[in-house]
Amino acid sequence: MDLDDRQKEVLTAILETFIATAEPVGSRTLSKRSSLSISPATIRNTMADLEDIGLLTAPHASAGRVPTPLAFRVYVERLAQRGRIGPRERALIQAIALGTEDIKDILRQAGQVLSAIARHAALVIMPEIDEVRFESIELLPLHANAVLAIFVARSGFVQHRVVSVEFGVDRDELTRMSNYLRTIVSGRTLAEVRRDILEAMSDERAQADKLMRHALFLGERALGHPKKQDMLVAGQGAFLEHPEFADIQKMRYLLRAFEEKTLLLRLLNLAANSPIDAQAANNSETSVVFGSDSASKELKELAVVTAAYASAEGSAGRVGIVGPTRMNYSRVIPLVEMTAQVISHRLENQPGKTSDS
Repeated sequence: MDLDDRQKEVLTAILETFIATAEPVGSRTLSKRSSLSISPATIRNTMADLEDIGLLTAPHASAGRVPTPLAFRVYVERLAQRGRIGPRERALIQAIALGTEDIKDILRQAGQVLSAIARHAALVIMPEIDEVRFESIELLPLHANAVLAIFVARSGFVQHRVVSVEFGVDRDELTRMSNYLRTIVSGRTLAEVRRDILEAMSDERAQADKLMRHALFLGERALGHPKKQDMLVAGQGAFLEHPEFADIQKMRYLLRAFEEKTLLLRLLNLAANSPIDAQAANNSETSVVFGSDSASKELKELAVVTAAYASAEGSAGRVGIVGPTRMNYSRVIPLVEMTAQVISHRLENQPGKTSDS
């Protein structure tokens, strides 16, 4: 969509006024509140042109104009300028998880701080277990027919899995099995471990050695059904501050969906398949997605901004903000990116201690 300079100027002013007020924007209001150096009549004509091409809409005949979802896309991709992070906000983000090496504490604090600063709900997507490299495995007896398999990643993330067994094992045997599986697991990703275990299971020596055969069986069962990617959520109550969600029924549904993480999973799936590149972003892995791009009416007033964080092993997960489509992207995008950078720094320079996952 080609916009001339005047259309870009007026559209930007309308969007930023609407973001600040959540109210339809009229030409007279715009000429008073913005720095536009053009007359109300010229603003009206330009607004009419923007309405004709689908960037503005009128909720009522006599009301001002409201940006359409397409207008927000144009704004994020081409018009929104990167905002500055204030000294206080910068200090709060830089202080995330100082004094702790527990990875879940680092991620939990990051979500809480980002939500408090941005005044929106924050989410932190845990690393996918398939992408991390393992350090070791430990097999522990639970009872006669169950074994606890604990996989420890180099970055400190831990995966627990209970495996049912049809053969008896004691603690000493499990220790020997753990030692053998450690030679397969160490330094490899989950996909590599699965492949190596399946190859080893077909080896004649493994088939002949009962301990080795049982160890491979336990390893294969423990890795055969990976957990869904987990996420931490903070600040869902921030939606109460926005007029878009003033309806009690809508808010009740939204909070329940956040509790169950259903809305978030749908938004994240949308983000993975159709991310929007933001002009205000400094990182190519930062993305924006609008719920209006989905077929779900529950998502149509939501948007999510996410940025990737990494551990010493590479890509690890994402951190982001979920809020109304009418969020201040110029402010939110830098906050999300800086939070991702701090998380990456913590994970790369302070390897996490083991914690339940």
